[in-house]
This record gives sequence, C-alpha cells and structure tokens, in this order.
Amino acid sequence: IGTAERVRFDLGELLDSAVQSYRGAFPQRQFAVELPGAPCEMRGAPELLMQLLDKLIDNAVDFTTSGAVITLRLLPGLDDAVIEVENRGPPLPVEAEARLFESLWQSRKDGDEKPHFGLGLYIVRLIAEFHGGSASAANLENGGGVRFRIRLPVNF
Repeated sequence: IGTAERVRFDLGELLDSAVQSYRGAFPQRQFAVELPGAPCEMRGAPELLMQLLDKLIDNAVDFTTSGAVITLRLLPGLDDAVIEVENRGPPLPVEAEARLFESLWQSRKDGDEKPHFGLGLYIVRLIAEFHGGSASAANLENGGGVRFRIRLPVNF
C-alpha cells in the first residue's frame, strides 16, 4: 500500500464508475448511488480506493439476499469526504463492533461455501488509514442492516 502513487481525482466519478461495474458483476443485487451535484476532488490512490470499495461491496453482497438494495453514498465536507456503503440485512453482532476491522477476525456463520480469511475489512481499514482517514461500521437505526463509513481527508 505504501508505494501507491497519489494523484488528484474526483471521488464522485470513482464511485459512479464503481457502481456501474457492480451492477454488471452482481446482477442479483440492486445498487443505488447518491452523489453530490458538484465534484468532490481529493488527493489519493484511486486504485486502492477501488479495492476498498470492492471489499465493502463483496461484504454487502455476502450479507444480503437476492434483490436487495446496496446504497453507496458520498457526503462531501470542507475538509473531508465520507463514503457510506449501506445494506439491508442482518445487524452486526455486539462483539463485532470492537473487532470488525481486525486482521483474521470474522463473524460469518458456518455453512458458507466460499472461503473467507477475515482480511477484507482489515484491508479496508488499512487503505482508509493510508489516506489519513478512518473506517467504521454501525447497525442501521431500525436494526435492519449495516452502514459502513469511510472518512477521508480531501486535502491529505
């Protein structure tokens, strides 16, 4: 991660492009995107942020059912931007809050056929931190899903 080149780019364009790809890759899910009306420029490594988004979307797909809506949202601020990935599905277990972004930790139930190594959300955290930001997750207010938030400084 440390050798990635930082360039200036529009985070909104990156999210919009990502959503178009996810619609093709996961036709069994619906993707909603909420972007600001103006560009949201930042300095960073777009390829790493795409990897971060891929990990969050893979996670959202794994924890939702066919036909579910996964929402990507960009909330620009003066000094930072927040990317949210929200899905309707099971809430996070209580013990997950403190450990969710740790290496080799996972909360999946047995019976999932795909191998999982417990690194996806850890990589999300590392990429956010590489950009001077942070990663967090919380259950939705109604308990019917989860919202991941990635806070990134735009002037890093």
